[in-house]
Amino acid sequence: MRNFIAGLFVLLFTLILSAAGLELLVRLAYGDGSNFDIEMWRYARELKRVSVIPGVGHEHRANTSGVYMGVPVTINSAGLRGREYAPDKSPGTVRILMLGDSVTFGWGTPEEGTTSTALERNLNAGAASARFEVINTGVGNTNTAMQVAYFLHKGVAFQADVVVLNYFINDAEETPTKQDSWLTDWSYAAVFIAGRLDILERSYFGKADWREYYRDLYRPGAPGWQEAERRFAELAAFCRERGVRLLVVNYPELHELADYPFPEVTARVAALAESEKLPFLDLLPSIRSQVPDSLWVTPTDSHPNAKAAELFSAAIADKLRTSYPDLFASEPPEPQQTSGDAAARGG
Repeated sequence: MRNFIAGLFVLLFTLILSAAGLELLVRLAYGDGSNFDIEMWRYARELKRVSVIPGVGHEHRANTSGVYMGVPVTINSAGLRGREYAPDKSPGTVRILMLGDSVTFGWGTPEEGTTSTALERNLNAGAASARFEVINTGVGNTNTAMQVAYFLHKGVAFQADVVVLNYFINDAEETPTKQDSWLTDWSYAAVFIAGRLDILERSYFGKADWREYYRDLYRPGAPGWQEAERRFAELAAFCRERGVRLLVVNYPELHELADYPFPEVTARVAALAESEKLPFLDLLPSIRSQVPDSLWVTPTDSHPNAKAAELFSAAIADKLRTSYPDLFASEPPEPQQTSGDAAARGG
């Protein structure tokens, strides 16, 4: 009996020592920010929290910062990436609010390389003073339903003139719920192993590959897409009632561009915009001629980089100008003259 207990103790000690060694090895090997799974996990653990707002799921922690994929990220007092914005905009300012997920957030790119910052730069180019403000409300691992819930409860306070719904193909996922686990909350090794197992399952054990996974989000009766449709209609009605302009922008998946594998998804999003008589922009034509991985943040992470952001922002700026010329004319419109004004000048 004594030998059995001693053997059990040795086995337990060996397992603990092996686990500790594996944890140390993973931290040393991937502490440089090169592993997508670990970096996205760190971002979620350090910069996000469960939101108390119904439907939002999770949100950024205000006034936090970190370095992910080797890129500094700063979250402002409103829980958004980017500089501070006063709730009340200055007279003459046109404010654009960008709703979206990690693609809008600018995962893997410096702040100046995000589509939101590039769009603001593009719209204000050549002007004597900045008239356009673009607010980036993107949060990683959110879907359209969560983004709309955020806007209706918090984002509306920014008094945006235009809301841009930035849609990516996985925005039809169901809203995630936080799974509490000591391992997944603190262990680099657990996150790394989970990522490797997922690759093995997709490669050898019949788990859907990325193409099948995305298409399955739009199968008949898919709950995530149904919720996205419902929330989209809610957003359109809200903006229409309050005179807020709305633009729907579809971002392509960046693995295959010349022969794009998801035209049916783009068509669904376009039909959704058409059903509400809203302008729609497909960004695929703006980058179709590019080599796909030249637009990625890293050779293994297909989030759009600064080059893609510049191309995207130029296309969005053009669409805003053609869709809402009264707001995006090269010069601000002259104020309307009232009869009182004319009388005061002796007119």
